[in-house]
Amino acid sequence: MITINFAGNINNSSLQVGDLAYFITPSNVGGFVTSLDSSGDYEKPTLIGKIDAITNNSIIVDPSMGDGTPGDGDFIMFAKDSRVNLSGIVGYYAEVEIKNNSDKKAEMYSIASEITPSSK
Repeated sequence: MITINFAGNINNSSLQVGDLAYFITPSNVGGFVTSLDSSGDYEKPTLIGKIDAITNNSIIVDPSMGDGTPGDGDFIMFAKDSRVNLSGIVGYYAEVEIKNNSDKKAEMYSIASEITPSSK
């Protein structure tokens, strides 16, 4: 298992156990931080593995299906399993929770959804 510690709290409610963790090593090119490799092509994210546990400021990853281990300063990202999260809401009922993580007032302008009957 690989434990990845972050300087601050993980404040992403979309992150779940079972998501796939990736990393990319940023590089400085022309005064900008980018993800270009030595040949000038965009570097592809490297799979670390499947996330097994999440704490306030760390994730624990199973590296058995991964391709590498991140180092200090690497950018960590995650992706949902596309086999599970391929379509939208299925069924007749959905519940949505919207949170404002800021301590400042926020107003919502609009919410939209796409609904397709799946059993007709």
